Amino acid sequence: MEFTQQLGVRELRVEEGEVELELDANQSHWSTAERAHGGVLFSLLDTALGRAVVSSLPEGRGCATLECKINFFRPVTEGRLTAKAKVVIKTRHTAYTEGAIYDQEDRMVARATATFFLTETRILK
Repeated sequence: MEFTQQLGVRELRVEEGEVELELDANQSHWSTAERAHGGVLFSLLDTALGRAVVSSLPEGRGCATLECKINFFRPVTEGRLTAKAKVVIKTRHTAYTEGAIYDQEDRMVARATATFFLTETRILK
């Protein structure tokens, strides 16, 4: 099973260069501080950002995260989270993206920017 499936990530919308994913946060996502672990939020955003890049590429091409910066704004314990991501600029070899996670009250929980290396194939061997 793919890592994001184990987290419970679901695809809501995919358009060229834009993606929306969702995750129902629950106790299985908690850190020892009894709130969603930052790694869960980071994984949700990194996945959304990467899928936004892949959606803008020809079939069969892929990407790999070169750099990602995330800011966390509020704690999450439970509830539906929505990640929205878009490609801002794409060159021959890289793509720069921006995205954010919103809680079920439409409050921003986290925001990230990332740069991706564009690969010739989707799977690296």
